[in-house]
Amino acid sequence: MTDSSTGWQNWSGSQRHAATVRYPRSVDDVQALVTRAVAAGRQVRAVGTGHSFVPFWTDDAIVSLDHFAGVHAVDLSRAEATIGAGTKLHDLGPLLWAQGLSLPQQGDIDRQSIAGAIGTGTHGTGKSLQSLSNLVRSMRLVTADGRLRELHHERDADLLAAACVAQGTCGIMLDVTLALAPAFNLHERTWECGYDECAERWVELVNTNRHFEFFWTPATDRCDMKVLNRTDAGPARLGESEYIAPAWEAFPSDRDIRFNEMEYSVPYADGWACFVALRERFLKDFPRLPWPIEFRTLAADDLPLSTAQGRDTITLSVHQGAERDWRPVFEAAEAIFRTFDGRPHWGKLHSLRAADVAALYPRFDDFRSARTTLDPSGVFLNDYLRRLLVG
Repeated sequence: MTDSSTGWQNWSGSQRHAATVRYPRSVDDVQALVTRAVAAGRQVRAVGTGHSFVPFWTDDAIVSLDHFAGVHAVDLSRAEATIGAGTKLHDLGPLLWAQGLSLPQQGDIDRQSIAGAIGTGTHGTGKSLQSLSNLVRSMRLVTADGRLRELHHERDADLLAAACVAQGTCGIMLDVTLALAPAFNLHERTWECGYDECAERWVELVNTNRHFEFFWTPATDRCDMKVLNRTDAGPARLGESEYIAPAWEAFPSDRDIRFNEMEYSVPYADGWACFVALRERFLKDFPRLPWPIEFRTLAADDLPLSTAQGRDTITLSVHQGAERDWRPVFEAAEAIFRTFDGRPHWGKLHSLRAADVAALYPRFDDFRSARTTLDPSGVFLNDYLRRLLVG
């Protein structure tokens, strides 16, 4: 095991910690770290790439998963693969492609680790598509008692469902087995249009494309539209804003400028009304904002802390440059999200506490029961997560 004493910060720079970052190389290393933390009454938190914006981490001990990376096993008959928890999404795509497999869906950022993406309920867009967390068939993690446990979807359904969207509070994830798809290409088309055209066409575009999303920018009051569809055609450049590529290349967008982000999920039936309310507020109070609102769709599932638990969903994301104070924009947006029974993306900024979560998530008690089973001592909870998940 190696250590780094230089401190640590997240991707956007909004979270900084003086903790020594530990780089375990083996299961034994992770087990020893957790056992020592429990004995000392200290916290331990895992980190992938730090592409979350909320204070997930601690000054006690931060455990990097960088040495737990790669595709460890492949079962082509089941279209499943076992993947190291620290594997970065931008590395995972080519690794799976070499095995003839693809993630069925993916978000438009590929900087995260697979553990971080699963643990926060990260998703792409598509009315029939669920989050990455729903691909998990089994998970190996070190729990608070120092044991290496494997949770399987048939044998440990309730514990696994809780651990999938747990923000790292059930244990240190080491690897996951995911249900995948045979490798496929995507046909991408993008264009720009005015708000009125978007308002007229968004339902049609959601219903006639595997993936549809748009970005509306207050400073221009225009929308950048994007559709993706599976195709048997080979990779090709079809025009300035249209091409065919392997899925892992087509899913992500370029995000080179650092930012902070807030995202809420609202019931599908209320999604457009929520977006309209955001647009009206932003045009009034933030008319020069160059950062967009992103509009995506997400299918319902039954994971206890999934933002789509029990309901088809529209997700709306707001952004602010990392060098700017995000509070004016995000506080205005959050007030609107809350009026539409919005549920926050767990890796993105919000102000909820445990009482709010309990009111929004019918299966919150199921999650808390399972989490306590795996971490009765609270070693994986920092102060922020106690306020959010315990109260």
